[in-house]
Amino acid sequence: MTKQPKTTKAQETAALVAAAVGAGRKLVLPSVDFSDPNRPKTCLEVDFPILPINQIAQIEGNAGKPIYQMSKWWARRRSSVFRAMLIAAATKAPDEPLEAAKTVWDAYYANHQDNEAFRNLKVVDIFMGGGTTLVEGARLGMQMFGNDLNPVAWFVVKNELAEVDLAEVERLFDHIEHEVKPQIMPFYACEGPGGERGTWTRLATGEVMGEDFDPLTLTPDGRKGYRYEGPEVIYTFWAKHGPCAAPGCGHRTPLFSSPVIAIKTLTVKAWAGFECRSCHQTFDVERQDARMAPDVDLVTAETETPYAVMDDDGRFVCPHCGNEHQDEVAVQVGYSSLLPKQGWKNKKIDLSLLIHPDWMRGELGADATGEPLGGSALSSPDQTQAWLERRQASLRLIEVRGDLPEKITFPHRNAAIDTAVGTIPQNGKFTCMAETCGLQQPIVDAIQRHSDTAPVAAFAMQCYSPRRNKDGVAYGGRYFKNLSIKDACRLDAANREWKERSMGDLAGYWPPARFRSAI
Repeated sequence: MTKQPKTTKAQETAALVAAAVGAGRKLVLPSVDFSDPNRPKTCLEVDFPILPINQIAQIEGNAGKPIYQMSKWWARRRSSVFRAMLIAAATKAPDEPLEAAKTVWDAYYANHQDNEAFRNLKVVDIFMGGGTTLVEGARLGMQMFGNDLNPVAWFVVKNELAEVDLAEVERLFDHIEHEVKPQIMPFYACEGPGGERGTWTRLATGEVMGEDFDPLTLTPDGRKGYRYEGPEVIYTFWAKHGPCAAPGCGHRTPLFSSPVIAIKTLTVKAWAGFECRSCHQTFDVERQDARMAPDVDLVTAETETPYAVMDDDGRFVCPHCGNEHQDEVAVQVGYSSLLPKQGWKNKKIDLSLLIHPDWMRGELGADATGEPLGGSALSSPDQTQAWLERRQASLRLIEVRGDLPEKITFPHRNAAIDTAVGTIPQNGKFTCMAETCGLQQPIVDAIQRHSDTAPVAAFAMQCYSPRRNKDGVAYGGRYFKNLSIKDACRLDAANREWKERSMGDLAGYWPPARFRSAI
């Protein structure tokens, strides 16, 4: 029996498009009079092509579509699903009910812009969010209206539907990057794995600045005279803390349903079943280190196959006896001189990133003198700096390779992590982690008694290293890192600058009060 070659996602998509009847052709489907209580049923009320639309949605995944990349939106829905639902909801069902789903699927890839019945339809989405309904309806030629309390949603959707000149937009983006990037880069520059550092260059002279150069001391205009190249922050993860409402407690507990903060499967090249010539035990040899957070402690699950990582000189160490092996040929040509006819094969590695229980226990909300610590919206910069430093001191991340066990024990630290238990035992409530308290209480009530927003603290950063990406390191140059004292200083500097400038030169660029917007 001949083995069939595996199809790619692109081929699957092409096959689905080819299977659609008359892809791209103009099509006029009948609609119904929605003001008539005795109207005929629409296709959506009879049947729906769930299987083919589900296939498209799975392939679509997070594929970037320019119109939806105007801005990232939380929980962005699949545009293919919304397009199909709108077609099905607007189209009169055929006389034969079994033809309803086929009618929708046959019309999915067609051009409906000239359909008078669709153009007369007015569709309202009163919770439009990121605008998927509005965009897909507009593509079908319908009259779309949207509303949302969130001003960001309004801004995103307004620009998704705006008629623009692409060249003008690109010039505007270039201008914004030229003006803004130098001003914010000192807050995003960071250290990479293994002590990797970026470089700052003075543009006027081409001088590469030394290690003692501190870009945070520059004024916003002065920063425009420098260029940074190196690792930078993509995203900072913040945790809300529940301020305990018990009289005399004052403890703040981070709100987590579990200590697991990231899960990722990475793929590396590997040999399977290499036999050590010293102890004759077998193990896998991996061409590169598969890590989400290269600088944090690594725990390998007992279910994992023993492995060794080969360095750039072809050396690797037996995990059983510590004997060193070397295969320089494998580095240069991609197959092993130690394992005849054994080439690299893809190997998937499951990784989980967790917070150490020391940090999960939280902190007292005041210093030794009783002065409240910051982290809330109304806190002073000094209070917030003290809070961030206090939280950073006990912060540690742990990476787990393989199946995540129920408990992880650290003998040298006399600590254990229950990987399924956090500080939120049930929805809407948290447990105070102070040793002398343990009160379980509603989150909303505790924050209301705090008379401010919930205190927050950064607990991890996801960053990007161009050098690691160029070297082909697993995870595409991205990595997670512990929040260092330098990172805490950068966050503090950003907070102080915002406090100083928010009511000054930046006053007109952010909404000082809540307001409603609609289109």
